[in-house]
Amino acid sequence: MSMHEVRQSGPQLQSAVCGSITIGDALVDIIEVNVEHPLGTRSCPPHSHTWYESNFVCEGAMRTGFFGGPLEEAKAGDFFVIPPGMEHEHRYDPVHPHSGIYLRWMVRPVRESGERAAPGGFSAFATLNSLKDWPPGCLRDEHGLGRLVLGLFAGAAAGHSPLRLQLAFADFLLALAAVRQPPEQRAPAAGSHSDAALLRKIELYLNDRPGLKCNVHELAASLHMSYGHLARKYKQLTGGTIVDRLTSIRLERSRELLERTDKPIREVAQVAGFASEFYFSRIFKRLTGVSPRDYREGAARER
Repeated sequence: MSMHEVRQSGPQLQSAVCGSITIGDALVDIIEVNVEHPLGTRSCPPHSHTWYESNFVCEGAMRTGFFGGPLEEAKAGDFFVIPPGMEHEHRYDPVHPHSGIYLRWMVRPVRESGERAAPGGFSAFATLNSLKDWPPGCLRDEHGLGRLVLGLFAGAAAGHSPLRLQLAFADFLLALAAVRQPPEQRAPAAGSHSDAALLRKIELYLNDRPGLKCNVHELAASLHMSYGHLARKYKQLTGGTIVDRLTSIRLERSRELLERTDKPIREVAQVAGFASEFYFSRIFKRLTGVSPRDYREGAARER
């Protein structure tokens, strides 16, 4: 994909991908994904910020420095990561500036938003939060990270849905964290790296759509699999079904709505993603042993 095509698809990608996504027990706020071409600009003075930033040089070269240290040259094919609080500065050629891509995001524990961590022992928050210790300096992209970044722009140009683009952004972050973490510190995969990535994608999709009708065939298509193959693979890796996991997510969501709000039972069922109040009440009582109304009254007594 040429830089001209990247620039053209930039606004479409920006409007589609930015927002908050849930990855297991992590909530990622995607702030910006954009193209940099600082024509006429000589420098960006020393500064720091509260978000993560990753920069990829696609064409030309620039110089960058960290914590007042010597400036390093970053050429095409190089990248660097700037965690929150890391002071840095840049110098550019104002006549023949580099062309690059920068990504900005923030990470926080999902529990702050009232969610539940995903099962299986993998902590997405711990994995992504490890990027806060990324060392200063420019690196050669020998891990295919740049291809993942360019894939975001190619996806936007091809008209991919916001959810699919956010899944691709999540893939980039997890790949970046894998580069940062030594092998002995990486979270154990569920069978293999591809299996673990598949489970994370499914978890992201299900957590992103608890209040909407879940189209399992759309999920399978986004993963380039038939639904039958996806269902068998998920059962093999987890011992459960995708529908059971979605019901569990919706049940946890309904519990918190019952505990923390005064919404009518009908509205709780709708917001949590159940087809009807009757179906919600039947499933809730079968799985918890009490009706939604009794559960709410018990929670109120405990408070």
